[in-house]
Amino acid sequence: MAGVLLAAACSFATNSRHPGHQRLSTAAVPPLGRIIVDDKGRTLYLFVADPPNRSSCFGACASIWPPATTQGRPGASGGAQAGLLTTIARPDGPRQLVYAGHPLYYYQADTGRGDTHGQGITQFGAPWFAVSPQGQIQATGSAHGRVQR
Repeated sequence: MAGVLLAAACSFATNSRHPGHQRLSTAAVPPLGRIIVDDKGRTLYLFVADPPNRSSCFGACASIWPPATTQGRPGASGGAQAGLLTTIARPDGPRQLVYAGHPLYYYQADTGRGDTHGQGITQFGAPWFAVSPQGQIQATGSAHGRVQR
């Protein structure tokens, strides 16, 4: 069973890490409200421990929280703001998407559109949260309250 989960996680990570030209949008995901998602509707998260515009998630962290990357210029549609979207270099692969200074990640247990299993989890020394269209931690409707960085 663990091998199947690992294989599924690796497959998800591989597919999500090399998407070509990534496009961000927003989706209404109860109970969080409107959050930033990729072009397939998958939730993107920020890691509270990351300094602005710099990832601190590598190795084991990046295997559970794969960085959202792009091989070209990213785009924004819907409620995502193009002016808040940029990228940073990663030593372990393509450029990582950054929204309002927050490097973005997927959670390996999220397997489909609208999944938010990573919301509010504390792993690797800090919590992980979905991102609002304004680029803030989106904790509305969760037991964690609203946290601002």
